[in-house]
Amino acid sequence: MKRLIACVSLVAATATAAASARAPASPPKPHAAAKPVAHAKAPKCKVAPADEYFGKLKMSILGIRNVIKDQGLKIDVYPEKADSTLNSIALAEDAVHDWQHKYPCDSWLPGTIYAIEHFYGKIHTSAGVKHVHAAFAWLRHDYPKSRLVVVALKEDGAAALPSPGPPVATDGSPSPVPSGSPSASN
Repeated sequence: MKRLIACVSLVAATATAAASARAPASPPKPHAAAKPVAHAKAPKCKVAPADEYFGKLKMSILGIRNVIKDQGLKIDVYPEKADSTLNSIALAEDAVHDWQHKYPCDSWLPGTIYAIEHFYGKIHTSAGVKHVHAAFAWLRHDYPKSRLVVVALKEDGAAALPSPGPPVATDGSPSPVPSGSPSASN
């Protein structure tokens, strides 16, 4: 709804500015030696409408963001079920790529890509870490001036596999701590 209001306001402001501009009394005469200058048009930057659908599942913008949020909450509550969320996120990512292809200047895209990176940061597996790095590279490459790149950089740097626990002896009990380690001096 906010996007619709912003678009209507922009159109109204443009129409008002065009109506108030005066037309010149007589067109200027071009010089005989002057060459016409070709003006390069800037690409149109549009925001995606809320009722347009993207990707294989034809997801709306809000649907994409809700899937990312809901799957992240699922991992927060049931971290052992992280693998069951990957297909949903892959489909949401597909929709984001489609969205970005059609509306590359949409201001919601950097935040959505960051949300994907943040989601993957909750999955402490090698696949999760790989996806964190890939999402950060995507954000940094396509939206380098976004303020979210700085925040995403911290999460990208923090993405790592959890350190393994203490070594386990063959009988299942923890191995004794070597005498040269800091824990042995206690």
